[in-house]
Amino acid sequence: MLLFDRLKLVASAKYATNINESKYQEIRKPNGMTIYKYTQTHPYSVYVSVNRSSDELVLEFTGKILQEEYQHLISTQNIQNCLENISNLGICTLDIESIMHRAEVCSCDVTKDIIFSVPMEKIKRHLKMCINNYDRWVMEKYLNNGLVIRNSAKNQKYKKRLIVYDKSKELARNENMDFLNSLPNKDDVLDYFKDKVRFEVNLTSKSQIRKRLGINDNKLLSVLQSDANPILDIFDHAITEKTIYISHLNIYNKTEKLALLEQCNFDLQAVEMRLRATTHINSSINRKMEPFRQLLREIKKFDVGTINLRRLLE
Repeated sequence: MLLFDRLKLVASAKYATNINESKYQEIRKPNGMTIYKYTQTHPYSVYVSVNRSSDELVLEFTGKILQEEYQHLISTQNIQNCLENISNLGICTLDIESIMHRAEVCSCDVTKDIIFSVPMEKIKRHLKMCINNYDRWVMEKYLNNGLVIRNSAKNQKYKKRLIVYDKSKELARNENMDFLNSLPNKDDVLDYFKDKVRFEVNLTSKSQIRKRLGINDNKLLSVLQSDANPILDIFDHAITEKTIYISHLNIYNKTEKLALLEQCNFDLQAVEMRLRATTHINSSINRKMEPFRQLLREIKKFDVGTINLRRLLE
């Protein structure tokens, strides 16, 4: 069963009635069109837009809409609760049954939390060492403890993005305190996310959603009931897991290069940036990088099985 930490839905405006206009920002267009927008950021994020002229209702919310049930994330089992909680905010009345069967998903975050007590720094180092092709895949910092793995495709249709981070640390950030303090079971929620590493795939268009989830349409229930595993799919394209045992390497005359690789957390992009800073403009950076690529290939040959993230993502 797929789990989601964010959904953006589009449906007919007729499924939102009893609009409490005092809670909305009213936007009047030159053509006479009026749009009502509601934005809430605390204690959790909710966005509602109602446009009668174009017959469009937009709902965007995160798993925090489940409040004390947040740890279960959004799924087929609780989507009705999510919509009921929005309706109970007093901003409008939602036709929940119609939305569940007729709304379409235009953007979402597919999420999986795995139990893994290894420090996040070690996981990041492991992933950087196991990247399949650092020319095709880019690794970037995410918040203070995570990592973004994305491909270098320029066409939005082919872009892939996977986020990995320590969920317990992210939840403890200041911006989440209002949410946590609103929960009657705050300690239980924090305990649940202890030692949890979150993997998250952002799907930002209808075509991406259909492709990654292997479905024919964007209906809400089609998305929620998909049996695809987009997280594992991107992981397999970007990562080939190898856990190293340095003492097995023939590192004669490679000590300095190994030291630089370690300083850069085995990230070849970081190594290249360091080398460029000390390389003459007329020198070949590719020639200087090749020994580091070769050394990293040697390191990847040794697999002692101490970290196996893929197994936990299946």
